[in-house]
Amino acid sequence: MQARPPDRRIPNRQLDIQQVLGVQFPGGVHRQFFSDLYVLAHDGRELYFEMKTVAPNKDTSTLMKSTILLIMALRPGHNAHAYAGMAYNPAGEGQSYTLYADSRYALQFLELGTDLVVGRSFWEMIGDDQTYQELLQISEEVGASVAQLIPRIRS
Repeated sequence: MQARPPDRRIPNRQLDIQQVLGVQFPGGVHRQFFSDLYVLAHDGRELYFEMKTVAPNKDTSTLMKSTILLIMALRPGHNAHAYAGMAYNPAGEGQSYTLYADSRYALQFLELGTDLVVGRSFWEMIGDDQTYQELLQISEEVGASVAQLIPRIRS
């Protein structure tokens, strides 16, 4: 009789954080951490982001998840939230990051939309619902200005 392979665990932010907080012991240990981006929101939320490329490898993906859980464990009782963030969506605007072929490792460890925020959702989380559109407009204006400074190649 052949042994059945174990069921593959699906990332679940709420359950993962609950399990980590459930095994903490009183007193804890002194620990420091660094986050790529910290935002203190107007409503008092502390937002911590691990910023990564759109195609993280397996090691980077596990590190992102462990960092999220570490931050949540170190900030219990605070209005703290930790995420993995990617500044743009390689699958394209309006498309799911799941459609991007190199998303497999990130999605093996991170729950899209809760642990992992990509593109527009990232920018709107650190700003408001206009932030992403404003960023695109600024990028377009800067690109047009810089293009005028580049000499044209004559054919």
